[in-house]
Amino acid sequence: MRRYVMSGNRYWLSSGFFTMLHRGVDFFLGFVGFMMLVRIFTPDEFGVWVLLITIVAIIEMARNGFLQNGMIKFMVNQDAKEQARVQMASLWLNILLTAILMLLLWLGAPYLERWLNAPSLSQIIRIYVYILPVLVIHTHNLVLMQANYDFRAYFWAGISKSLPLFLVILYYYLSPEPLNLYSLAWYQNACFLLATVMSVYQVRKQVRFAFGKNGTWVERIFHFGKYVFGTNLVSMLTNSMDKFLLGALLSPIQVAMANTAGRVMNMVEIPVNSIASISYPKASEAFEKKDLEGIGKMYEKTLGMMLSLTVPFFILNIFFAELIIYFIAGNEYMDAAPFLRIVALIALIKPFDRQSGVFLDAIGRPAINMVMVFGTFLYGAVLSWVFIQQFGLLGAAFGLVTAVLITAIIKQVFLARFIPFRLLGAFSQAWHNYPILTRMALDKLNGIRG
Repeated sequence: MRRYVMSGNRYWLSSGFFTMLHRGVDFFLGFVGFMMLVRIFTPDEFGVWVLLITIVAIIEMARNGFLQNGMIKFMVNQDAKEQARVQMASLWLNILLTAILMLLLWLGAPYLERWLNAPSLSQIIRIYVYILPVLVIHTHNLVLMQANYDFRAYFWAGISKSLPLFLVILYYYLSPEPLNLYSLAWYQNACFLLATVMSVYQVRKQVRFAFGKNGTWVERIFHFGKYVFGTNLVSMLTNSMDKFLLGALLSPIQVAMANTAGRVMNMVEIPVNSIASISYPKASEAFEKKDLEGIGKMYEKTLGMMLSLTVPFFILNIFFAELIIYFIAGNEYMDAAPFLRIVALIALIKPFDRQSGVFLDAIGRPAINMVMVFGTFLYGAVLSWVFIQQFGLLGAAFGLVTAVLITAIIKQVFLARFIPFRLLGAFSQAWHNYPILTRMALDKLNGIRG
């Protein structure tokens, strides 16, 4: 198995650079592309497009979860012959899952269109189905890149899809030529095909398949991946619940409004996920040393770091919601401003939810997280259904915030049973971070001026 071996610091810096660059470029292209699409399409058309890309995201996240962890885990420390068997087993599972998804999407597309009150959704879902066999290869190659720690190749494989699609949107934004949903769906397929060709070229020397009896590896990868598949699927459904319920109970226009506010709230994920990814290995290490008090202090500190960044974000959205929505989407989407003010509360709740989950995993209690993911989906769906019927668009925001709040509170209760911490300590830590952040900003500014 080919490895990109390098010295410790160099490895982390290189891998971290390309991983963050991938996330940053994808976020930028996606956000600017969104700003152009809301001006190309009507709110109703854009709402239908949001439903399609939400379905695409759910499928890709669930499929990657099913295959990725198992394939990577079982390829490590195997000889070339066994690695080929693992790759072959993973490919067979990928083909089988994709065939099932294609059948379900093709047959279910008309029912989704009627349930979500989204004209044209059926046709663009079926356009996406045509590219799914090609994505079998793309998904396999992306996992293989990660298994080989080739994050540079992973970056280019990702950008080869998102950048061309962005350029297509930019062309139609600047051109008087009209763009419709069907054309954009085919353009998206073409970008998937381009990314697949790029990924094939990048892993051409790493792909190995062993034809024959691979049943043992098929079974092992299946049983390893089924739990990740279920968790990822439910998690994505939970995150997309407001869009589906708004489409079902109201119309795609409300879906477009919710997505506009959601794009703003995605910015919260950047500091939250970054701090979470740093704190997990440290918390795990402290747990191995039985340093429960140290873990509690670490929880307070990292939670405070998150809050010191998300609280100002919350305040900005409360006071400038109309200005933010006008800037990113225009006057037609001003109904999203009240929605944004409500979901901005998640900026205050998310750190508690995310970090408590990270620390529960670190101390060996992942089952609690899994149960909470399913719980959030169930009571979140019920709450959103009730609130949308009572309050319309704003009801989706009430349901989402309430569900996340309930989950965060329950996680705090469970976490407090295993490690000692004080929530007031986290708020104190957040307050003391502001002078540090101010000095860092001033130092950077002086450095630029110098």
